[in-house]
Amino acid sequence: MRRLFSLVCVLLAVLCLAACSDKHKSVPGGVVSLSPALTELICHLGQEDRLVARSTACDWPESVKTLPTAGDFAEPELERILAMKPVLVVSNEFVNPKDADALRQAGIKVELHPCDGFDDYREWVALMGKLLDCPREAESELKRTNDRIAGFEAELKSAQKKPLRALYVIWDSPLLTAGADSLPDAVGRLAGLENIVKTERGYPSISLEFVLKEDPDVIVWFAHGKDWKSNPSWSGIRAIREGRVLIPRDDSALLRPGPRIFDGIADLKSDLETMFSGKDSSLGTQK
Repeated sequence: MRRLFSLVCVLLAVLCLAACSDKHKSVPGGVVSLSPALTELICHLGQEDRLVARSTACDWPESVKTLPTAGDFAEPELERILAMKPVLVVSNEFVNPKDADALRQAGIKVELHPCDGFDDYREWVALMGKLLDCPREAESELKRTNDRIAGFEAELKSAQKKPLRALYVIWDSPLLTAGADSLPDAVGRLAGLENIVKTERGYPSISLEFVLKEDPDVIVWFAHGKDWKSNPSWSGIRAIREGRVLIPRDDSALLRPGPRIFDGIADLKSDLETMFSGKDSSLGTQK
């Protein structure tokens, strides 16, 4: 009888632990993301139900738009976040670093790390796996990331084609572009592009004279709502005159270092191949 009673106690303890574990997994929320790329990553890792709020810039997947906002990108609304009582706030940075101190003093864990390229993305994937207790999903995403990058590099090597020289237009007036080691520079290289801006890093302002001198093969246009056709100064650029301006299908997939970036690169490669297919000139990827 005593043995039976002990067995029942053990079974009840196991059931209780299982129930507590299930409850912990099923309770939504606790996480506020103020970075669109990190919001996408959280959802990609199967942890969307942990999100309680987002930034105004977080708009993918579509379902996150139903979440309340807790500030702009990298700019938390402290009172709103404190009222939500999350356990974790993540962002690439805060415009005001003192905001992080205020949240931490309230007992909220704050993780701020840059995410400007593939190495940063890998670090965030590994960190999210620990923070959100989803190591298998994180490991799978790290493998997918490495495999996709290796695949693009292998395709470039086997193609043995000279890369197309590219200008990335982030904004047209003043003319802002993507410099060396920027995210567009990295994704462009995997798509078979060579950035004409080689010495300046980040997102520098350049002159139209520089563009005319460098004479890029193609212009990748990220400047939403701006039209180069309305600016007569652009007509001097050969890529403009010959219609070699590529507008990405979804520039957020290329400008956010998140799970969709590899599909964005594949689309960019496909669009470049279509643009230059059958052209009779000396340009790198043309047949």
